[in-house]
Formats: sequence, C-alpha cells, structure tokens
Amino acid sequence: MGQVSCRLLVALVLPVLALAGAAGCQATTELDRGDELLAEGRNAEAVAVWRQALAQTPRDTGLLTRIATAQVRMRRFDAAEATMLQAVAIEPESPKVRQNLALVYLRRKDLDRALKTFHEVRGLEDTYPETNYYIGLIHEMRGDEATAVDYYIQDVNNGPSKAWERLDRHKDRQRAAGLVRPAPSSRNVLVFSLACLALAAAAFALRQLLVGRREAPPFDTES
Repeated sequence: MGQVSCRLLVALVLPVLALAGAAGCQATTELDRGDELLAEGRNAEAVAVWRQALAQTPRDTGLLTRIATAQVRMRRFDAAEATMLQAVAIEPESPKVRQNLALVYLRRKDLDRALKTFHEVRGLEDTYPETNYYIGLIHEMRGDEATAVDYYIQDVNNGPSKAWERLDRHKDRQRAAGLVRPAPSSRNVLVFSLACLALAAAAFALRQLLVGRREAPPFDTES
C-alpha cells in the first residue's frame, strides 16, 4: 500500500480539527468573527479574537481547539500542542479533545505520539468516530498494509467512515497485482446454476424410480 503524501495528510486532518473545535463553543458574535477570519486565511487575527473570548471563559475547550486549529494552519505545531494539552487537562476524559491533540501530532508527522494518543482515545471510547481510521492511516504511512486494513475495517464497522475509500484503493491495487481473483461472470454463474438444477432433477427422478420399485406389489404366484 502506497504511503500517504504530505498534501493528502493536510487535506485529511485540518478540516476535522476545525470541525471538532466548532462543535464545542457557544455561538457568539466574537466566535463567529473568528470563524470568518479563519475561513479567510487570517489565522493570526482569528487567534487574537478567540483569545479575547477565552479570557471570559478560560475553560472552554471548544475555544482552545479553535485556537489550535489556527496555530496548526500557521505551522506553529508546538503552540498548537500546548493549546490542546491545556484542553486535555481541563477535560481529560473527553475522547473528542484528546483526538484533536492526536490530530495535531499527526499533522506534525510525529507518528509515534499520534499513534499513542489515538490509542488513548480508544481507551476512553473504543468506537469513537474515525479513531481507528487514523490509526490505520498511520500504519499505511509506515507501509504496514495488513495492520492498516484491519483498523480500516474496524472503523467502517463502527458506522459511516472515510476508511471505505482507503479500502477500495487497497482492493484496486491488489486486483492490479493479480492478488484478487476476479468475480465469476454472470454467464458462468448461470451455467453453474443450471447444472446444479439438472443434477438435482436427476437425483429426484432416480429416487422416485427406486421408491416405486420397492413399493410395487409382489407377483401373484397362485394363478
């Protein structure tokens, strides 16, 4: 299985981090303004707006996640990590908060710490959405195809998942390499089905013949 490119990693991680942050905050004019600035790519200004709001609600982990999102986009990974560690300290039992910390590590390509943190998320909630997907992604980045597929399958079994796309690509590569046998054609399936029916009919006819012979009356020997 091919490695995941840096560009693909950015596309996979950043929207998730931002979305998770947006879900945890109350909608206010200040927060909305920060969202608008982030959407416009004015990340530093967004951070400034959210820090003003954070002064009023310092334990708002949704705000902290928003700030970390902007810091990641500015490639200030150490600052983003510190921000999310602050959020984890406030809500240590929250799988959402801890997963966002893991996403910061993943975006920084600190795979060891990302993997460890995603497994911590599993310890809090073993079916938390997309955790297994990201664990699989890390194994794919490392070239461990079999383990990646196992985690992708676990993720799709938990519900709707982006892992379907990775599994489809895996199947396509296996098929191209001749590792997956093609499915039988509809004509072959039809021929096989007709042959089975013919065999069953012959067996039934033979059974009826044998039963008829056993039940036939004996010859009249008195005449």
